[in-house]
Amino acid sequence: MASVMLLASSIALAAPTRDIVIAQVAPQTGVQASSGKAYTAGLRLGFTAANANGGINGVPVRLVTVDDAYKPEETVRLAKELLVKESPVAFAATVGTANADALIKAGVLTESGVPLVGPSSGAGSVIGQPGIYSTKASYADEVNQLFSTLNSMGLSRVAVLYQDDGYGRDLLNSANALAPKYKIELVARSPYDRITGNVEKPINDLLKVDTQVIFLAAISAPAANFIKGYKQRGGTAMLIGPSPVDIAYLQKNLSKEQLRGYVASTVGPIETRTSLPIIRDYLKLKAANPSPDYGIRSLEGYVTARVIVAGLQRGKATPDGLQQGLKSIRALDLGGVSVDYSDLKRGGSNYVDFVTIDRSGSIVR
Repeated sequence: MASVMLLASSIALAAPTRDIVIAQVAPQTGVQASSGKAYTAGLRLGFTAANANGGINGVPVRLVTVDDAYKPEETVRLAKELLVKESPVAFAATVGTANADALIKAGVLTESGVPLVGPSSGAGSVIGQPGIYSTKASYADEVNQLFSTLNSMGLSRVAVLYQDDGYGRDLLNSANALAPKYKIELVARSPYDRITGNVEKPINDLLKVDTQVIFLAAISAPAANFIKGYKQRGGTAMLIGPSPVDIAYLQKNLSKEQLRGYVASTVGPIETRTSLPIIRDYLKLKAANPSPDYGIRSLEGYVTARVIVAGLQRGKATPDGLQQGLKSIRALDLGGVSVDYSDLKRGGSNYVDFVTIDRSGSIVR
């Protein structure tokens, strides 16, 4: 921990003078590359807009992104390197519960005083921890809304495919806890390994189960492989995934017929909701700043950037100043998405919605 303590003192002596650095440690390669790149693209949009309006009191915001390939040990190592090389005022948009957990357990955030804003994880082990400022709903919020919706549809038999790590188990634990409230019977729970992502056994196991719905507490690549294999072998249950499953990845890697009927939880409005000011602003910025990396997670990155800018405008451009600014945020309306830090033990937002993939491969609400 001594090295991290030294980093904290060096940051205090190296307050930004030429620009304000936001550091992102997130996968740009590997199984979650599509999510990491989408978050990066969204963050860049938000900071580009802020800089076009004069930055923070005339000082531009600079995003520095490094690739951890979704490996928790790399997340920690690279975060420590960035603290020395770049003196960031914040980390933003990590991807993966295990990755955020690793930063927390290594003491990187508490020892340096540099907050993490907008981690992709909505897990209970992440939300509410010191230095964490979530910008979206928790996984428990997602499962609660899902089970409420299933109950209203008369669907009660649910199987769970889950990644065998903190992320997947957090979703599974939420399902276990909330099922009785909504008269949901969890008829099967089938894990897969986080490292290999192999879903062959869960496919075989869940094909044998009498279930109406399979909840995919998975990440993008294993979820795609499960959907493909399950449907090719005649599986007919409704398939529903939480927000970490990247719809853009599924659309690129599955046929329209394989993806038809898939239901996704979202923690922000979809792009077709142009009645919302945040969507209109977001689409205008996307058109002016083309990128192959945009995906459904990009709006989450954009929201995170907007929240960081709001925090910087309320406080000083230092890690502590940013945290003070963030803590003062109450019902910040970004134009259809609201963020509130009156209770840091909850997610910064409770927005949860669902979308479906239709026969043309398009997203419909």
